[in-house]
Amino acid sequence: ISLLADLQVEVIPSAKMSKSKKNVVDPMNIIAAFGADTARWFVMSDSPPERDVEWTASGAEATNKHLTRVWTLCARIGDMPADHMGEGDDALARATARAVHEVTAGIEGFAFNKAIAKLYEFTNTLSKANASTAAMKAAIRTLAQLMQPMTPHIAESIWTFQGGVGLCAQAPWPKADPALLIDTTVILPIQINGKRRAEISVPADMSPAEVEKIALANEDVVKFLAGQPVKKLIVVPGRIVNVVV
Repeated sequence: ISLLADLQVEVIPSAKMSKSKKNVVDPMNIIAAFGADTARWFVMSDSPPERDVEWTASGAEATNKHLTRVWTLCARIGDMPADHMGEGDDALARATARAVHEVTAGIEGFAFNKAIAKLYEFTNTLSKANASTAAMKAAIRTLAQLMQPMTPHIAESIWTFQGGVGLCAQAPWPKADPALLIDTTVILPIQINGKRRAEISVPADMSPAEVEKIALANEDVVKFLAGQPVKKLIVVPGRIVNVVV
C-alpha cells in the first residue's frame, strides 16, 4: 500500500521488493519494533531460500509472540524447585534427540523453514512436558542452542539464565543419541467400518494379538460398538487397526 501525492491510497499486489513498485520493506522498522531476532526468525521461517518471502506485519507479530512465549517458558522452568521430579524424563529426552536430529538436518540442508518448524514443535512439547527440573533445564538449554543460528540474542539470554557455561554460540553443537531416535511406542489409529474412531499407544514390538485385545478394550471402541459383534479385525503392525462390524 502506498500514498499518492493527491492523498489517494494505491494498493499494490504482492510481488518482489522493488523501489519502482513502492513495495520495499525497511528491516529497521521491524527491528525497532520487535528486535533483530524476530526479523531473522520470520524471514527464515516463511519460505525456503530459493523462494520469495511474502512479508506481512501479522507474520512478524506472530513471530514476536512466539519468542515471547519461549522466554516465558524459560522463566517458568527457572522457577521450578530444584528437587522437582516428573515421569516424563525419557519422553522428553527422545523429543530432544529428534529435535536435534531434524533441526541439524534442516540447517545443514539450508532448509531453515523446516528447522524452525521443528523448533515450534519442540517448544510446544517442552511446554507440556512433565519432567524433572534437571531434564527441563537440559532440554531448554538444547533449545537455546538450536535457536542460536536464527535468534542469537534470546538464545544467549536463555543459555545464561539456565546455567549454560560460557557463550551459547561457542558451546559444542548438540548431538542426537541414535538410540533415542528409535521409537519404542507407536500410536495406532483404530478405524471402524472405514472411519477413524479412536487411537491407542502401544509398544512398537507388541504382537498383533495383544494389540487386538487393547483395541477392543478401548473405551471409545467399546462405546461405539455398543455390543455389536466384530466380523473382522485386521492389525497392520505399526500402522493401523481396522475393525469391521
